[in-house]
Amino acid sequence: MQIRSQSLSTLRQQLLRLYQGVSRSDLAPFLSDIPLTKGTVYLLRRRCSKASCRCNRGMLHERIVLTASMKGKTQLWTIAEDRILAMRRQTESYRLFRRARSTFIRSCIQRQNKMVQLIDVIGQMRRQQPL
Repeated sequence: MQIRSQSLSTLRQQLLRLYQGVSRSDLAPFLSDIPLTKGTVYLLRRRCSKASCRCNRGMLHERIVLTASMKGKTQLWTIAEDRILAMRRQTESYRLFRRARSTFIRSCIQRQNKMVQLIDVIGQMRRQQPL
């Protein structure tokens, strides 16, 4: 980007556009009221300790669980049948929220860097030598 060859007025306009660059669509994932749940929902298959159980013949016990890291430890919760779909939606919403957050922060940093660059050039262009 060749900033120095542009007029002071053009640089100011670019700075204002960057300052006003956050749109409602950029903020949409953060303005939603959809519940978020950290973790992953999946089918867990286990073997129990009973010698005569069917799981010892290969038919493992199955249940849908939610797993998440809380305070540095992985925890596991069994999900009731009527809550499985809702929990899947909530965990997916959480992942989308975090992805949107990361993208938004990256774009803010890029915009901020461009703004600082423009501000520095505007300052240099306006600076006068002392008498």
